[in-house]
Formats: sequence, C-alpha cells, structure tokens
Amino acid sequence: MKKDQIIEAARLLFHKYGFKKVSMDEIAREAGVTKRTIYSYFSSKEDLLKYFIQEEILNMKNIVEEIDNKNLDFFETVSQSICSLLKYRRDRNFLNTITKEAEWLKNPIIINNLELIDTQIQNYIKGKLEKAKESGNIYYEDVDITAFLIYKMYIALMFEWNESEKKLDEQLIASSISAILKNGLRKEVN
Repeated sequence: MKKDQIIEAARLLFHKYGFKKVSMDEIAREAGVTKRTIYSYFSSKEDLLKYFIQEEILNMKNIVEEIDNKNLDFFETVSQSICSLLKYRRDRNFLNTITKEAEWLKNPIIINNLELIDTQIQNYIKGKLEKAKESGNIYYEDVDITAFLIYKMYIALMFEWNESEKKLDEQLIASSISAILKNGLRKEVN
C-alpha cells in the first residue's frame, strides 16, 4: 500500500537525517511515489510527524494497559510501567532522533508534538495516583504535582543520567523510582 511506503520512507529519513532536514521531495523519492500521492494521505510534513507521535502514544498506551491488566498494586504497576517504557523508548531510534532534534534545534513543531507524549504519560500517572489515593494506598494531596514529579524523575534518569558514563539499566531505574515513591507516598498506619 502506498501509504505504508510513505510512512516507512518518512520514518527512515526522519531517523537518518532528522525532521528538519528532510523534504517532501525526498520522502516521495524514497517511497517511490509522487509528492501528490503523499499529499493525498498527509497534508504536510508536520502531519506525518503527528502521525508518528500518535503511533508512539498508542504503542506506549498498549504497554501500560498490558501491565494494568495484571492487577498489581500501585507501586508495582508504576515500577513495571516505567521499566517497560524505558525499554521501549531505548529501542525506538525514530523517537530518540526526534527528541534530540527538538532539544538541539528548539524546533517548535517537534516540541509541540512531543508534548503530546508528555501529557499522555502524565495523565496516565495522574490516573493511577487518583485511583491509589481513593483506595487509601497513598496520602499525598496534590496528584498533579506528584504526577509531574514522577514523570520528571523518569525523564531525568532516562535522558540525563543515561548520557553520563555510568549507565543504568531499566530495572534499576524503575526500582529506584519505586523505592522513592513507597517511602515518600505510602500511607502510614497507626
């Protein structure tokens, strides 16, 4: 199918050269289609990027839903979700390339699209926190702040720590975050 050819060509070129450096002409040439064919599926290069971001969000959502279906406690769910998302993110060359390009070039189109992923992950964490709070497993009052902090710990360990010389594996990152959450959020029983 031509749409699949376009998607794969764009993915390959965005990964290889970055979003900004790739033109619709190059995508058409790589896909073996005309530019007009591309525009019959995608209105712009930005629309292609949005397609990829939505695809990434869906993939991440599927990962955490699979963990949710295990009916684990809050802390184990968060730990396994973080570990699985770190592994997924590590193995996604396209997503890593786009994220680095957003950081280096401060490209607002990419940044705005990546913020969709941030929002989805934070909303997921917030939902888990609200459920744990309702069940009495945690006591923290402001779930928005807590969701933000959990997400930022995840991001800092994934991007900033892993760029240093001492690499952390996903399981160690997940268990470290889980330990902080358990000791800082667990409801004390008198």
